[in-house]
Amino acid sequence: MNILLSFHAHRRNSATKVIIYFYKQKTSFRNIYFEKNFITLYLLLTPFSVTLHPNIAHKSKTALSLMTKFKNIERILQRISFAVYAILIITMAIATFVDNSMGVAVAKKNIYHSWWFLSLWFVAIATSLSCLPKHFRWLLHLFHKLKRKLFFICFFLFLPTSIMATGVHIVERAQADSLRSVQVIYNNRLCPLNTPARDFIVKLSGDYSFQGLTAEQVMLSWISDPKTWNSTPIIQVKQDNLKAHLGIDGTHACFSDFFDKNGIYLFSPGQYPDIEEKLTLILLLTRGSFFEWLPEGVQPLPCCKVKAELFYNDIPWNPLLFSSCFALAFIIFCLHLKNKATPKKIHYTILITKISLTILLSASLAIRWYISGHIPLSNTYETLQVIALTALAISCFMHSNTIAALIVAGSTLLVAHISALDPQVTSLMPILQSPWLSSHVTTIMISYCLFALLLVRPNRTMLIWAEILLATGIILGAIWAKTAWGAYWHWDSKETWALITLLIYMYPLHPGILPWFRSERNMKLYLRLAFLSVLMTYFGCNYLLTGMHSYAGN
Repeated sequence: MNILLSFHAHRRNSATKVIIYFYKQKTSFRNIYFEKNFITLYLLLTPFSVTLHPNIAHKSKTALSLMTKFKNIERILQRISFAVYAILIITMAIATFVDNSMGVAVAKKNIYHSWWFLSLWFVAIATSLSCLPKHFRWLLHLFHKLKRKLFFICFFLFLPTSIMATGVHIVERAQADSLRSVQVIYNNRLCPLNTPARDFIVKLSGDYSFQGLTAEQVMLSWISDPKTWNSTPIIQVKQDNLKAHLGIDGTHACFSDFFDKNGIYLFSPGQYPDIEEKLTLILLLTRGSFFEWLPEGVQPLPCCKVKAELFYNDIPWNPLLFSSCFALAFIIFCLHLKNKATPKKIHYTILITKISLTILLSASLAIRWYISGHIPLSNTYETLQVIALTALAISCFMHSNTIAALIVAGSTLLVAHISALDPQVTSLMPILQSPWLSSHVTTIMISYCLFALLLVRPNRTMLIWAEILLATGIILGAIWAKTAWGAYWHWDSKETWALITLLIYMYPLHPGILPWFRSERNMKLYLRLAFLSVLMTYFGCNYLLTGMHSYAGN
């Protein structure tokens, strides 16, 4: 069927007649896409004097009516899906706390495996099918546009990835230094004596030395004269009420301050868990259980591995890195205030500095990998460093997000340094000895880093990639769960909150359906509130909730 459209465009008493020919062979419903384009052209020409050919006037009105009805139905279904997803988010969040307080069996019976919960998922998925064609077309366009970078992305994601009291016995510095490389068994692995000594002094005093004494001097002196050292104020106390109860003026207390004359602990068990952990550490040391001297017949570590661990322990990686990140971000911010183009020399200097920081952090992780024998992604301290490494790498390639990336990297490294995390290089749990570990954790950590960058600089493309990476990480985690626990999904608290995070960040990707997100101010507000779900997934599930991922907080 030949279709003829003729219109007259009148401009300054002159008329131009334009004739456009279209050819169609069928007029079925599947050709509405053609009719939609045809009607769009017609609507664009309406400011002029337009006359439709009589043969197609009726057909065009019918197609327009059908398309309007179809679009209305599609929009209603999409809004229903978003409402159901919101109900699911609230339900799953409540279920994690039910799981924590009443047990996973109660949560599965009453929520996760209930007919109404499964029905909600069915309705949500069924009503969101109308969005799939548009999403697939957009993803194909995105991958075609970035096909040159896909190899690098895939390779990166799947890489097997002296106020001392008089009378206290102190071991001489030279003697202590001569023993720092002696190999011992600590945390079920071989390591130099320097490693347990550092952990001991940091746990007690919050510093890597104590009043001019090295970590080895303190630990060896305590072993040789425990009674005198028990009366030395070395245990850091942060609680003001505890300081008042003990009657101390400073920030450190003695081991003996926490016991009465009969050796009975003065407080209720669990009242001060951090203090109890420090006291337990001292008891283990004095009883000879904190570490074990290397027995005969045990194969010692190679000399190069011992030197690598001593080198790793001697360098303050995190303070050096986070202070450099903050300083560089401040310098770049000051340069932007001038509203002038940055000279090439300064630009290249900043770029070289960012690359150097990235290499330095990579080197620290590589050394940690070599020391421990497994990829450094087994606990919170290590994953925080991976997030910082991702942010630094982004700052090297995405210059428009440099300040935001440096702030995220510096803040993450600062949290890893000053928080109550324990940066011990422990042996890897058997459940973590899986080839899916590196790809799963790395993908998730990169997505969290992108979500953090969105707090400073909202960007739709970055949000899309963060969602894609988070979804990919959840899928990889399900495969890992199958090999480790025998099933793809257990409704564990961290699994559930990762899914909640994915759904929460789904909403701002659809401003066409949800007009509230068209405002830049609303978008920024939502992204800042949405990041609370990331914090809950990363920190809350480790320290507030229990589950199969509880080892991540160690």
